[in-house]
Amino acid sequence: MKGLQALFKIRETYIGIAITIAFQVIFFSVWMTAYDGVNDRTDNLNIGLISEDTEMGKQVVNEIKGKLPFTIKNYTSLDKAEQELNQRDIQMIIHIPSNFTSQLQAGKEAEIIYSINQANASIAKNMMDGVAKQLTEEINHNIYPLQQGKIIEAFSQKFSQLPMEQNTAQQINKAVATTIMSVKDHAINSTIMKTNNVEEFAANFVPLMVIISSFVGAMVMIMQHQQAAQLVQDTVSKWQLFLARQLINIGVAFALPLLTIGLMHLFNISSTANFLTVYLFQALLFWAFLCLAQAFIIIFGNLGMIFNICALSMQLVTSGALVPQAMLSNFYNKLGSLLPASYGADGYYTIIFGGDTDRLMSNCGSLAMIIVVTLGISAIVVAFKKSKVQSESEEIVPAIVQ
Repeated sequence: MKGLQALFKIRETYIGIAITIAFQVIFFSVWMTAYDGVNDRTDNLNIGLISEDTEMGKQVVNEIKGKLPFTIKNYTSLDKAEQELNQRDIQMIIHIPSNFTSQLQAGKEAEIIYSINQANASIAKNMMDGVAKQLTEEINHNIYPLQQGKIIEAFSQKFSQLPMEQNTAQQINKAVATTIMSVKDHAINSTIMKTNNVEEFAANFVPLMVIISSFVGAMVMIMQHQQAAQLVQDTVSKWQLFLARQLINIGVAFALPLLTIGLMHLFNISSTANFLTVYLFQALLFWAFLCLAQAFIIIFGNLGMIFNICALSMQLVTSGALVPQAMLSNFYNKLGSLLPASYGADGYYTIIFGGDTDRLMSNCGSLAMIIVVTLGISAIVVAFKKSKVQSESEEIVPAIVQ
């Protein structure tokens, strides 16, 4: 009991209990509100549609537009559609080739080509894959009577041009019956092309894993450095202490990527970007995490850990590593654009799966901006705080009075 009484006289004991409770409350509150109604926002996902067929392809296009609960973007250029798919502006391309109608009229199997970018959250990839298969089945079901009608119409024209002799009529009837019987009720095949595909299943979890490990590591490191700073703040000026902490942050941020890249190679996670690009990106990402976690601690002290827990939860749900940002509410979507995890996940999708390298450079620029802003906020707060270090005259005066 004596030990228990001693612990409850210390403020940190209550802070530890409060943080445990906060983890439960914050994670439940953030995750449940962020993912509420996600299925109702599928229309925020974009699908590119391009039809090079001017006959039955038009009917298929109208049918697709009426059935899919997504935002449909029409394209006239396949190259343009593929470029936006690679940039993750759209989640899938539905391409109807120019020979679509001619293949059906010839009694052959026509084809619809689906292109799905694998450098996306798993839920988006699986959703698009399911849509491609289901859509092909429905189009097959609806196109069958259209195909029969086209063939009957073609033979009716031929029939009207021929003399009405009995033998000729029998030959035509036989030919019509044979042809209609040859019409397949599954005349359309789907070809699903997976762009930026990686066979290793574990690679899908790299963006999320890097975010969790980096930010949690940053939280713990900053908290420990805060406790160390409190121990020496009486002997070191506030600006010397602040500068020293920044030098440590930079040193760790630019050393950690070597470990990250080494672990990726150890577990056979390949990269589509070169070593220097991955190194710079990971360094900026971890530095941004450190600066964000540090800002909350410098502003609120030990209670800043509560805000860091909020930041962790919000970054996980808004990063796009679990659920596409487009399926989140406007509030969480805009919030994600202010947090480094969103750019971290997007960058690692490019690094692991491939894509537009210009987008990766844009992510680096956004991370650098977050670093500048959070460092600036921390510096302003430090400027307004009083230094606890005693000057030499303040230390000598009490000694003379004694």
